[in-house]
Amino acid sequence: MFAEGIKFRIPVYELLIIALVTVVPISIVGLYSLSQSDQSLHETIGNDFRIIAESRANEVFQFILERVGEMGKLATEPPVVDAVALANKSYVGMSDAAVAAKIAAIDKSWNNAPVDPVVDAILASRLSVWLRTFRDLDPRILRITVTDAKGAIIAVTHKPTRYAQADEEYWGKIYADGDGAVSLSDIRYDEVTKTDYIGIGWPVRDDTSNRFIGAVNALVDVSAVASFVNDPQGSVRPRILLVKDDGILIAARNTRFWQRIKSPEFAAIKDAVGPLGVHQAGYIVASFPDGGSQLIGFADSGLKQDYENFGWVVLVCQDTRQAFGAIRLVERMIALVSGIGLFMVSLLVAYFAMHRKQPITEIGELAHEPPLVPAGGAKDESGTDE
Repeated sequence: MFAEGIKFRIPVYELLIIALVTVVPISIVGLYSLSQSDQSLHETIGNDFRIIAESRANEVFQFILERVGEMGKLATEPPVVDAVALANKSYVGMSDAAVAAKIAAIDKSWNNAPVDPVVDAILASRLSVWLRTFRDLDPRILRITVTDAKGAIIAVTHKPTRYAQADEEYWGKIYADGDGAVSLSDIRYDEVTKTDYIGIGWPVRDDTSNRFIGAVNALVDVSAVASFVNDPQGSVRPRILLVKDDGILIAARNTRFWQRIKSPEFAAIKDAVGPLGVHQAGYIVASFPDGGSQLIGFADSGLKQDYENFGWVVLVCQDTRQAFGAIRLVERMIALVSGIGLFMVSLLVAYFAMHRKQPITEIGELAHEPPLVPAGGAKDESGTDE
């Protein structure tokens, strides 16, 4: 039990001094640190977005290279090389004009006759049967076409619209003026199978001389690449986009390539950074006409270095209110505490200024002692008892 008469005194002047040397410096340091750390924390989160973009871009890069490698292996398989070499022997002793006339005649009747023995022979050949078996083992392979050194078809999984392929763009890139080169066609959408696909072409080379003797071209389903960017976790997480270098979305949350939607986020990157270099990565904070702003991490897939049609870029995007939400909460708390501290000190200074000409009284007394009374009772000025 507390004894009566205990006093709790806080001299205003001393309280003001304590506040000035403790609360004010701490509040000022807090506000200064807040202004300095804000940019650093933004850079940290921006770099996190860049790292995510680089990781997904590497996954896309590896996915495409694996598909290219599979077709390269097919082009070196003995059944393919042997069949192509055998087909080229049929031109021995013929002039270039005679070869061209022979191919043109077959090409002319390719789709006219109800039953063409040449078509039937190609579709029933051992290599065509082997190719269909190869395709069935990998559902991602949609079609395979094998041609000889003149661009004439010698084996297919499906009947193409033409017999002569030498004047097709894809074949010219594989032929590469006789040197032979790997070629990838731009991504396309197949209405029948509802798939996104690319064309992968490899030269077939002679085992001994390594010279170009034919070509293998495959249409490969790449719809699975969407799994690297689609995020089923919901809208609170960053959106991950796969974009072509013309801005068209290849894959994104609730978006498919066939929709041909252009990405405003990619346009913002081009405006801020310009054309991206191979494997270039970074992040920006971009404002949009609707008044919103986004943090956008980006990373080039690196595919365009070898394949000109594949300027694919991965974007990681999120509204800045969500991306920096945790930081802003801490910032507001620090600002609030610092503001309250400075406000209270200001009130104390104002109180001291208003009462500085008056006797300084003690504040916070818990109890007041009663005035002392003489034992004999009160006396008047003459010294007599009342």
